[in-house]
Amino acid sequence: MKVMSWNDRFALIDHYKPTDAAIRVAFNVDQNELETARGLRSAGTFTANPQFDCSKHNTVFAVGATSDGDGVAKTTSKSTSPRSDKDTVVTGSKVGSATVHTKPESATKKAKVPQKRGRKGDKIHRALQAVTTTPIAVDSFIKQYGVSLAVLRQSKRFLEKMDAAAAKKIGKINVRQDKASKQLMIWREDA
Repeated sequence: MKVMSWNDRFALIDHYKPTDAAIRVAFNVDQNELETARGLRSAGTFTANPQFDCSKHNTVFAVGATSDGDGVAKTTSKSTSPRSDKDTVVTGSKVGSATVHTKPESATKKAKVPQKRGRKGDKIHRALQAVTTTPIAVDSFIKQYGVSLAVLRQSKRFLEKMDAAAAKKIGKINVRQDKASKQLMIWREDA
């Protein structure tokens, strides 16, 4: 509810004649503040606003406020917060405080999961296993298997990561330039 002057508030109070508990809940004030405002009204500081349209505010005191005998007003309403889809319990006390229950939020950031580095899958292993004993052009081999020249030149590094039987089956891989054709060639030598 928007902030109203006490003149407008007294116009509503005079028109609807609510209980003190309903007034405290509707205007979010405590009993001492309400008594002070009534004292100032009786002293002539505040008067009810005669031009105030009370019909526009007909739901101010109709929020389901009930008094349980001890002067404490209690209201149960649906939360308007977009975060919570549960009922929110709002309790007004003698000092005018309200308690709103929402989901707790963590003060810490989510842990960052380290990402795997390097190539995914077994593309390099399949390419190394496909190297023949007869020399073939590296350019066509790279296009066919989708691995880089650096991977082919450093094949020993990738063979160490393979199981021993598969690495022994492949043997040593050579990437060298053919002296006659001046073209880069690849082949393997059995171990």
